[in-house]
Amino acid sequence: MISSKKPDTCIYNLLYVKFNEDMDRENYFSYSLEYPTFYNFENTYFHVDSNVLNNINSTIKTDVYTFKDGLLEEEKDFNDLASKNNLSKKNYKVFSDYAVTFNKNHILSTTLNLMGFDGDHDPLYNQINNYNFDLLTGNKVYLKDIFNQGVDYIKVITDYVNYKINQNKNWYYENFSIDISDDQAFYLTDDGIVIYFELGEIAPKNFGVPKFKILFDKFAPYINPRFYCIAQNVNYFYRRKYRVYR
Repeated sequence: MISSKKPDTCIYNLLYVKFNEDMDRENYFSYSLEYPTFYNFENTYFHVDSNVLNNINSTIKTDVYTFKDGLLEEEKDFNDLASKNNLSKKNYKVFSDYAVTFNKNHILSTTLNLMGFDGDHDPLYNQINNYNFDLLTGNKVYLKDIFNQGVDYIKVITDYVNYKINQNKNWYYENFSIDISDDQAFYLTDDGIVIYFELGEIAPKNFGVPKFKILFDKFAPYINPRFYCIAQNVNYFYRRKYRVYR
């Protein structure tokens, strides 16, 4: 029985999120990198398998430094050519930051924003990497997992994104519509699913990274109770999945 007092709406993952920062400057290249590392707390009711956390941590760190090294190589190639041809050299910069956007019910969703500049004010690269994991299994979370069985989630998302595009057609490429695929980029937040596209993919680069949020409370009948974090849904999920009775 739920009391009149507002109940807890979720079971929060007890993870320690370590903030990592790495920065340096040399000649025409500099970087300032921020990224997370996840650890278990001791003496808690649930521990994520260490192999699962190691995989997540390794993947994120590798992505950060692969991006940095790629731009460093690009800087060297450009400035070597500029030196040979008596042209002006460019200063290249790399930045990264992150956000833990959903951390409940043994689901973890994290974003990593990677930006690269070649001396201009506008970024040469501006990308968002997403890391959506089921901490119970170590498997990636896909769009199909967020929706109830039998829901045509591809149509639901496609219709909604095109509806939002049509509301502001001048922001996007002319006569543009999209078809969502199974591997569409997304991340989770407390109140919904954020569908996003690459810089310049569906709108001019000066628009930034196009994002569309599908709010859980607007699409509640379609959403798997594990992700739609309200008391009724969470209770239902845990009673069914883990046979926990309150």
